[in-house]
Amino acid sequence: MKAIKALVVFLGVLLLAGLGLLGYGLYSKAPMKGTPTAQSGGSVLAPVAEFGQLAVPVPAGSRIEQMVVAGERVVLRLSGGGPERILVLDPGQGKVAGSFALTPEPAVR
Repeated sequence: MKAIKALVVFLGVLLLAGLGLLGYGLYSKAPMKGTPTAQSGGSVLAPVAEFGQLAVPVPAGSRIEQMVVAGERVVLRLSGGGPERILVLDPGQGKVAGSFALTPEPAVR
């Protein structure tokens, strides 16, 4: 019975030590506030140059349904005023990188 109690105490201490090391590892790898973060390529993010006001061509009657930041691009989903469109904006260059017009595919019989 003493051996089982000793084993339970030992495993409890081992579990607490493992959780402590896990917590320390997560804390030490977390980015600190105010420091620049690195991209997947390992380079530090460069500041985006100002580009002023950008005129984005959209059909009349369109409205923005969704806006998502994807890497260094901004993706807008527009609806109304014709078929749905997806615009990809490049704020660093100050231009529209591309667009997609979503048209329905005919039903296949």
